[in-house]
Amino acid sequence: MDRRRKWSFGIAALIIAAALGAAGCGNSNGNGDEGSVSSASTNGGQAGQSGQSGQSGQASQAASAESLKPDAGLRKVKDAKGETEIPTKPQRIVDISGASEELALLGFKPIGTANQDSLKPGEMPAYLKEYVADAQIVGNYASGEANLERTLEPDLIVSSAMFDKVYEQLSKIAPVFVIEDDPLSFAGWRNRLVQLGAALGEEAKAAEWQKAYDDKAKAIGERIKAEAGEDNFAVVVAFPNNLSVFSGTGLGDMLYGDLGLPRSPGIPAEGWGETISLEGLTKIDADRIFLQFAEGTDAELEDSVVWRSLKAVRDGRVYKLPNEDYYDMTFSPIGKERLLDKIAELALAAP
Repeated sequence: MDRRRKWSFGIAALIIAAALGAAGCGNSNGNGDEGSVSSASTNGGQAGQSGQSGQSGQASQAASAESLKPDAGLRKVKDAKGETEIPTKPQRIVDISGASEELALLGFKPIGTANQDSLKPGEMPAYLKEYVADAQIVGNYASGEANLERTLEPDLIVSSAMFDKVYEQLSKIAPVFVIEDDPLSFAGWRNRLVQLGAALGEEAKAAEWQKAYDDKAKAIGERIKAEAGEDNFAVVVAFPNNLSVFSGTGLGDMLYGDLGLPRSPGIPAEGWGETISLEGLTKIDADRIFLQFAEGTDAELEDSVVWRSLKAVRDGRVYKLPNEDYYDMTFSPIGKERLLDKIAELALAAP
């Protein structure tokens, strides 16, 4: 799902756009290339750099060359490109793949990140700041844009298929590890964590974190099911002029996959979910609804006779999560782990 700047186009369109982009069909830079890297990420001659910029470029090239010497500590690893060499103990990672959270969980704090808040372009998600507070934002992993200033002098770049057309440019800056990801990468955090754990020698840490998350999710899911009985659940996502139900991505993936809560009849069992009309919600008519909403859309729903007729609304079983605070959290590991507590707080509270 393409979490770029213009969310009003609708969730379904965004998901399709990202799938096409990852497959090499979209997110072009105007010349048919996937991804774009500013002139700062090419060599000094290409960028036309001079003076201090040229000196920074030369220093970075020297640092990159140094990192490739046999005595610098390299290891051969497998990535989406096949086999590559990366530093054994990288100290200055720039991540443009969207895996900054996974890196932080493995004990590596990137100095550059392309993880931007989907609703606040130019900022990283608030909950992520304490983990990578000093990281410089170098682009947007979902739109395939990066601006890798040579002054960062990375010793490793973590990339994705979104940047395949500029791989050679990236490799002139530092060794590149390309994550093998699926088109719906926002549901692929487990895959990213395992790949990075293997590449960086932190397999045990990756497995340990996943187990701790799964154990916590299972325990919370059991508590909710014990309280909810036979009730089923729906995830309704409201943006201006767009209403969706989520199933295999975001909060839907958490509820039905991680927590094991029952999906309401009528919600697709496969895929991300679907866009839906307000009247279409009456065919689902879930016992309980988690409502993710953009500012003002919750009030619009509450003014609707159709919304007020829904079983969950009548019974006071609607759990509200403002998109500004929680939307991004549903797609990534640190966010998901933190959101588990909020889900429990809402679902286990007396109506």
